[in-house]
Amino acid sequence: MINVAIIDDGIGIGLYDTYNIIQSIEITPELMVQNVDKCTLFNASHGTICAAIVKLYYPKAILTSIKVLNSKSHKCKSKQLIKAIEWCIDNGIQVANLSLGTIDYRDFKKIKDTINKAYNKGLIIVAACNNKDIFTYPASCTNVIGVKCSKINALKEGEYIFNLYPIDGIELTCCSEHDLFKNGEYLKTTNRCNSYASPMITAEVCKIIDKFPSITLEEIKQKLYKSSINYIEDRIGVNNYKNIDWVNNAALLCRNEREYIFKLPYINQIKNFKRIEDINVNEFDTLILLDSIIKDYENIKSIIYKFEKERKRIIVIDDGCQVENYEVKYQNNNGMFWNSSIVNYFYEECLPQKKMDVPLLIVYDYTDSKMIKVLETLTAKFRNDGYYAVGACTKSIGVLYGLEYIPISKDENLKEIKHKIEVLYKVYDYDIMILGLSINKEDTNIIKKINMYLNPDKSIFLVDSFMNEMNTCIEKMNIDGTLIITSEDDIEKYSYLDYKIFEYKEINLFYKQILNMLLYETEKN
Repeated sequence: MINVAIIDDGIGIGLYDTYNIIQSIEITPELMVQNVDKCTLFNASHGTICAAIVKLYYPKAILTSIKVLNSKSHKCKSKQLIKAIEWCIDNGIQVANLSLGTIDYRDFKKIKDTINKAYNKGLIIVAACNNKDIFTYPASCTNVIGVKCSKINALKEGEYIFNLYPIDGIELTCCSEHDLFKNGEYLKTTNRCNSYASPMITAEVCKIIDKFPSITLEEIKQKLYKSSINYIEDRIGVNNYKNIDWVNNAALLCRNEREYIFKLPYINQIKNFKRIEDINVNEFDTLILLDSIIKDYENIKSIIYKFEKERKRIIVIDDGCQVENYEVKYQNNNGMFWNSSIVNYFYEECLPQKKMDVPLLIVYDYTDSKMIKVLETLTAKFRNDGYYAVGACTKSIGVLYGLEYIPISKDENLKEIKHKIEVLYKVYDYDIMILGLSINKEDTNIIKKINMYLNPDKSIFLVDSFMNEMNTCIEKMNIDGTLIITSEDDIEKYSYLDYKIFEYKEINLFYKQILNMLLYETEKN
């Protein structure tokens, strides 16, 4: 028997077969935890139906009711959800079912930290995607089993599909229409919605834990895949991820001083090492490998083995050698794995894209190392001002700074690039995208084609020095409203040009200029 928490609007008794409730609590908006008389709860509540679905597929479930949703608005504050998960951690809950979540980017960081804490404590969380089918926390978190319902009649009651490369982080698509009974008599069929899909998967998870009490989340996902209707034997395992939201403490192995660029890392803690002998595996949850070190695979495979043996995680940043299939080389079904060469699979097997109707800024980077900082800074500033900005770039190292990675090969056509941008728009439903493209001098001619096809609202050039050569190139491109960020200190000599030029150290001033320009153009339209 598995102790299952239903975090919802409370479980009532009497209407469905949901009598086995060992505890019923409520977490108030003030974060007070108080006992609730389950007999007083509305017995056809959303939480009651979710509990009934769990019991339908796993009758042995021992239920705990955690009420966080307001009975009238059916909403709660993010801090109530966090408190509920923390309560589960502290009170021996094995599985938590969540038919709620947030699409507000301002909640993501604090929820992510709580989810990772729950993962480390062994709490398995099954969560439903938002009914808009856009990026949802916690359902889209790697350390959660994310669920959504099938919108067509392709799945029968109890069936589900495992999404091997879910770009929205939702691994399971299942039937949400379930026939509910009381004492063997039919009462109703549930609606088609994501919140009634997750309890069925919660029950499936309980069955797995019942048989394998010490099983890990990664192993549970493996078994869920094997029981799905789309399982293919001998297929690469489900150990690949698009996001690295699961990283808390990483060891970065690199031997090139130039690669020590981590001033504002996305990871809470990152420590650089040049020698594998200096890395204590017990101190870290993740090993990060960069280009130069990967090429020396024979000499580093011992440290990779140690991390895999401890069921820890591997990140391979390899912009320079994407041809090789590291998915096979580092295959480890018990751990987590991120590699830039795998990310293309997520775009190939993605949701339908959505035509962008929000601002797109493109940063053309002519420098060696400044693009990531500019993208990270601009994205953070837009978000701090209340705009859901998504930063993306063609350098995979950007994921360490919370940027989306868009893999682009040299022979990739502009239609495929546009497709990837629109896929991300479909997933995140953001307010603005800031896209960074690394450009070589010999690639300058392609910028005009990119601008014509992607039609960015603003084109930004990031250069070490604004030379006459660069000016000539921009004039040939005939791009309106060009903005330049340069490392040069003396920019007054370019004041006669029809561009807005900013020093690299004036990024705050540059952001205000961009924001004012976008707001002015919005008002004008």
